[in-house]
Amino acid sequence: MEVTPEASTPQGRSRSLAEIGFATLLVATSVAVIATASTYPAESAAYPVAIGIGMAVIGCWIALREILRRQRGNPMQGRFAEHAPRLAIGVAALVVYFAAVSLIGFILPSLALCVLLPAAVGFQRWRLSAIVAVVCVVSILAIFVYALERPIPPDVLSPFLGRLR
Repeated sequence: MEVTPEASTPQGRSRSLAEIGFATLLVATSVAVIATASTYPAESAAYPVAIGIGMAVIGCWIALREILRRQRGNPMQGRFAEHAPRLAIGVAALVVYFAAVSLIGFILPSLALCVLLPAAVGFQRWRLSAIVAVVCVVSILAIFVYALERPIPPDVLSPFLGRLR
């Protein structure tokens, strides 16, 4: 006998309100991103505004989808987070990441996040995570610093990056 996620979900348990709450939070964050980026010079604001608009569209889509499901009497079943401790670790990691970027710069916190966040959700191939982290961070640096000629925030590794130019 095969157990599907739908069969293992207790009847009547809906994550509908959590989905709508998440979507609302995503749209609110998007508005804050757009408002903050709008104070930047035009050439620096384009990318964050585009990301903010994309996030807002996704948030509106999630909310609309769930509102329509509720109107049809078929709200999304199950829990919002299948493993709440992992979700909490992930959210905490993002908060620590943003604080660390403000304190020591982009490079080291990004490397740590790219390795530790997959581990928090159960991915155990550390070597692969480390390789992906380095490739991602180097790619982001290459795109922004060298291709787009946009500076990254001051970083503890900035002296080393200056020698690579």
